[in-house]
Amino acid sequence: MKKSSRSMLGVTLLEIMLVLAIAAMVIVMSIRYYQSASNNQKMAAGLNAVTSVIAAGESVLGAKGSLATIATDALPYLPNNAMPNSPWGSPITISGAAATTYTIVMNIPSSICPAFLSLVQQNNKLSTSNCSGNTVNVVVNE
Repeated sequence: MKKSSRSMLGVTLLEIMLVLAIAAMVIVMSIRYYQSASNNQKMAAGLNAVTSVIAAGESVLGAKGSLATIATDALPYLPNNAMPNSPWGSPITISGAAATTYTIVMNIPSSICPAFLSLVQQNNKLSTSNCSGNTVNVVVNE
C-alpha cells in the first residue's frame, strides 16, 4: 500500500502540544528565576541601607559620644542628609535610642523577612533582630 505524500505533510496535534508544554515550562522557570533574583537584589539593597545607617550612627557616636539624641532627621552623615527608603518603598526609621544602642525599623514583606534577618545578623554589632508582621527591627549596639 502506497502512502500519499499529502497525508505526510503537516504537524500532528501531539507534536504541537509537546512544543507548547516545553515552552510553558521554560516560561514558568524564567518567571521564578526573575522573582528570586529580584528579591535577592532588594535584600542586598536593604542590607546596604541598614549598613549605611549603622555607619552614620557610628559617626554620630564618635562626634557626640552618645546616641541618646539620634533621630531620623539628625544623621548628617547620610547622603542628602536624609534617611534612605527601604527597597520596598517605605521609610527607614530609628527608635529607642539610648547612650549606645538604637533600633532600626523597616517595613519588609513577611515572606522574605527570615532570609533578610539571616543576612543582617552576620553583622557583629547587632544584638537582636526580629520580624513582627511586615516590620523588621534591628537593634544596634555601638
